[in-house]
Formats: sequence, structure tokens, C-alpha cells
Amino acid sequence: MPSIKSITPFTSGSYYHVFNRGINGQRIFIKKKNYQHFLTLIKKHLTEYVDILAYCLLPNHFHLVIKVKDVIFQNDYIIENETEIGKIVSNQFRKMFVSYSMAINNQESRTGSLFNRPFKRLEITQQDYLEYAIFYVHYNPERHGLTENFKTYNYSSFITLCSQGPTKLKRDLVHEIFGSKKDFASYHNGMHYERTAIVIE
Repeated sequence: MPSIKSITPFTSGSYYHVFNRGINGQRIFIKKKNYQHFLTLIKKHLTEYVDILAYCLLPNHFHLVIKVKDVIFQNDYIIENETEIGKIVSNQFRKMFVSYSMAINNQESRTGSLFNRPFKRLEITQQDYLEYAIFYVHYNPERHGLTENFKTYNYSSFITLCSQGPTKLKRDLVHEIFGSKKDFASYHNGMHYERTAIVIE
């Protein structure tokens, strides 16, 4: 089962469901361009340190499924210590949140925190929970009534994971987790009972 702690430390080579929402439930994505900017910041701050398996951005919160890299390169150094890698990954998330918050504060002429702190993350240690977490992230906009069909939602990774275009997502790894691209699609064609241990909203 995944860890029941929602602020589990990051360690190298481990899978996590990462989640955060706007403070007091407020929107974090106000304009359409904000969604793309957030994805740009994920690419800038995270992809050298974690593999992005799935994401979904909703008006007042977001979900990621990630795998922390086993080895990272920083300032011409190779870092393999799992605890040190975890600290670096946490700091990269912090940089991303600060950068995005500054952009929104400037856009909206606001001040103060944008996100809840600390951000939540569940370590996922079982294959079936990893599959479900990826499905859960993709299904989230339909679950919240934002769309009648999560497969057409523009701000999640589902469409990209079904395509063949260039992407920073670890598409091959995701398909491998399910067995194949066909198995990935088949899993998302079914409904799966909600697992409260992985619901961290």
C-alpha cells in the first residue's frame, strides 16, 4: 500500500503521487495561459530530477505521478545518495511553487501564499496502486464534474500518453507499467473502485 503519510520524504527510485491545492481552496489556474505556464515550470524545475508519468491540472489543484530518478547531475556532480536526492527534489518543487506563485501574484495584483504548505505526496510501493494512481489522476476532472469525459480533458497527460508525438512524459515507462499501450488504454476504459488511501484531496 502507499504510505499513509501525506508528506512522506522523497527518496531516489521511488514513485509518488504529488498533490497541492490553492490556499483556502482558491483557484491557482485563472487564465488558460496559466496551465501552460505551470507545465513549462514542471519541465524547467522537475524533469532533470524526476520522471513525470502523469499529471492533471484543475482550477484549484493539481496532481502528478512521478518517479524520482536514481541518479541526478547537479553542478557537474553525480549525486547517488537517496536522502540527498530527496532533499534536492523537494527544493526543486519549492522553486517551482515560488516561481508560479510570483507569476500569478503579478498577474492578479495579489500578494501572499498561493499554495497550501507543505505540499502533499504519497509514496506508492505496489504495482496495483501505481496503476490506479495514474488512472485516478486522469479521471479527476470527470470526478469533479469539469468534463463529461476525462479522456478529452485538455489539461491532463492522458491524450499525450495515447499519442506518438514528442513529449517529456515518460510514456514508454507508463505503458510498461500497465503491460503495453493497449493495456494502458484498456485500464482507462474501465471504472475502478475508489481507494481512500490514495485520495489525498
